[in-house]
Amino acid sequence: MFKKIQALGKAIKSIKTNVPKTEVQKKLRDLKIATQKSKGSLAKLKQTAFEIQNNKPITFKKSTKKSESNKEAYKRIQNENSKVIKSMLDKAVEEKADGGRIGRKLGGGTNMAKKKTNIQKIKETFGPKKNVPGKFKGFSKLPEAVQQKMNKKLARKV
Repeated sequence: MFKKIQALGKAIKSIKTNVPKTEVQKKLRDLKIATQKSKGSLAKLKQTAFEIQNNKPITFKKSTKKSESNKEAYKRIQNENSKVIKSMLDKAVEEKADGGRIGRKLGGGTNMAKKKTNIQKIKETFGPKKNVPGKFKGFSKLPEAVQQKMNKKLARKV
C-alpha cells in the first residue's frame, strides 16, 4: 500500500504547471485549449450523428432556455435576501420565546412589562449613546437609585 502512495506522489509531481511567460507561450497555451475544445465538440457531433442514424434518444440536446443575465441574477438574489430578512424581522417582533428559559432574568418571573423586544434591544445597542463624563468612572455599574442622586440626566432608564 505504501508503494501505491509513493507512485501517486510521483504522478502528481511529474505534471508541470502551464504558466506562460512570453506571448508565444501564451498563444501555444491558447492553441492547446482550443484544440481540446474542438476535440470535445467533434466527439459530441459524432455521438449525435450516431444516435440519429440508429434512432436512439439524443444525449446532447440543444437548450432553448435563455441564460440568466447578471441583472436578472442580482434581482433574484435581492428578492431572496429580502424574504429572509423580512422573516427574521417578523420573528424578532414576535413576543413569544423560542424555548427554555429565554427572556427570564435571574432565574424566573413572568413580568411582561419589563421584558424588552429584540427591536428595542437593537435600538439600544446601535442607537445614539449617552456620553458619560470621565469624572463619573464606573457610573453605569452603580444602582439606578445612586445614579439618580448623582445626575438625573445621565441615569439609565430601566
